[in-house]
Amino acid sequence: MIVTSIDWAPRTNRIVSCSQDKNAYVWNFEAQSASWKPTLVHLRLERAATFVRWSHNEEKFAVASGSRSIAVCYFGEDNDWWVSKHLKKPIASTVLSLSWHPNDVLIACGGTDMKARVFSGFIKGVDSK
Repeated sequence: MIVTSIDWAPRTNRIVSCSQDKNAYVWNFEAQSASWKPTLVHLRLERAATFVRWSHNEEKFAVASGSRSIAVCYFGEDNDWWVSKHLKKPIASTVLSLSWHPNDVLIACGGTDMKARVFSGFIKGVDSK
């Protein structure tokens, strides 16, 4: 389906994309084949993914969605894939945009209810206190 957002992580040379089919992909460049290899992210969304942004340290990213939620995604070393943790705060509308604070924990988001909100995107085991 339609790709709704894309973001590049310049230090790690990875791209993350999301689309209306409720999926996100992390793209890694393979020098041997000179091509980009996609890895599916397990988002568990009920509606379209609308916006995606890498954190400043490029260890995680956030995906906004039409299901009134934000998924904070990180690489799970145990499972060797990208997993998501949903913010459990009530959001009253589709989330259309988001931005990370430079501390890589706080996330500001804006939605169709004309409100801006700030949430904690802290992930135990990924972020330091």
